[in-house]
Amino acid sequence: MMEKRKIRISKKLLRRVLLVLAGALVVIFGSLYAVSRTFGRVPLSNLADVFTAFSVKGDGAFPYIADAGSVEQMVQIGGGVGVLRTDKIDILTRSGAPLQSVRHTYTAPAVDACGGRVLLFDRGGTRYMLLSKTAELRTGETEKPILTAALAEDGRIAVAVSSDNTKSILTVYKPNGSAFFQFKCVSEYITDVAFTHNGVALTVVGAKNASAYSRLLVLRFDKTEPVADYTYDGTSLFHVHANGSTVTACSSTLLTTLRHKTQQPETPFGSDTLQFFSADPSGKASLALLTYGNEHASKLRGVSANGETSFEVDCGEKLKGMSRSSAYTSVLTDDAVLTYNNSGLCVGTLHLVQAARSICLNDRTVFVLFNDRIEAFPASGEHTQPEE
Repeated sequence: MMEKRKIRISKKLLRRVLLVLAGALVVIFGSLYAVSRTFGRVPLSNLADVFTAFSVKGDGAFPYIADAGSVEQMVQIGGGVGVLRTDKIDILTRSGAPLQSVRHTYTAPAVDACGGRVLLFDRGGTRYMLLSKTAELRTGETEKPILTAALAEDGRIAVAVSSDNTKSILTVYKPNGSAFFQFKCVSEYITDVAFTHNGVALTVVGAKNASAYSRLLVLRFDKTEPVADYTYDGTSLFHVHANGSTVTACSSTLLTTLRHKTQQPETPFGSDTLQFFSADPSGKASLALLTYGNEHASKLRGVSANGETSFEVDCGEKLKGMSRSSAYTSVLTDDAVLTYNNSGLCVGTLHLVQAARSICLNDRTVFVLFNDRIEAFPASGEHTQPEE
């Protein structure tokens, strides 16, 4: 009898402790949520997203109905996908439930996503906006047309614009929207920008004696001059990404890497032509190359975070799209989505019964854009698109 009484007392005590802990957690997270809403600080916006996303029901599951002609871009946002359209951006969970829909009137909309947030900007226009997965954080406007823009993990924004006195100017803004760094390119146009640990890396393109050239620059926010500056004749670098002390940039003809601001041996593509390039946040990248420029003789190359080739496989057919996550790289062909791991082994085949236009890989889920909708599928394993 005494043992049973002790058990009952223990259960009552345990229930009380759990109730107290639950109440404390509600108060703590509720307070943090209120702070994130009240002060609108970018680093806290993800916390508000967690609460909102947790309450979203799954009744908006895939397929997501959209005319493919209106879809400009699909990007990874958190565990889900952002669908940039000609008149709005929709942010969806992994299951397809809508987190938010934001309309825009941009002529040439483009996005950069990082840390669960989205920078939406008008390329060639002057407006941009910063979004979390569930809310509009702030908007901005530049005096001159935007060339390109980038978003950092902590909410800083880099915006490159064309200029009358110089070819282009890069301005970096704090999370609260105030400008704190600027760099002017007198003779070149900025083509891409990526945040490093304590600065930014830039690719710029210019012309001299009727011949194109590029420069890869590394800037530190506490320095007035570049800490690294390398010139590449006869090519146009159009993409740059950074990871730690490694910066990698590419053109249609070569891949170049800096480690600790020192140039490494270039990787020319020779007779091949770069068709697609995709990098993940850890610095790994995938390249789709056309052999002798033949779109029906493609190959896939994986590059490690330090710029070295990790695998290369022949795809042997026309590629219509490519996307990568930290674990996989997926390519879109006429009748399938093929997924490779970081060793170059094909670990997934999605057989398509309808033609697809584009793909976006997020972790282990691949989002496929068809003519009238977007659907989600497991990236690994053998699958067949269900018949309608």
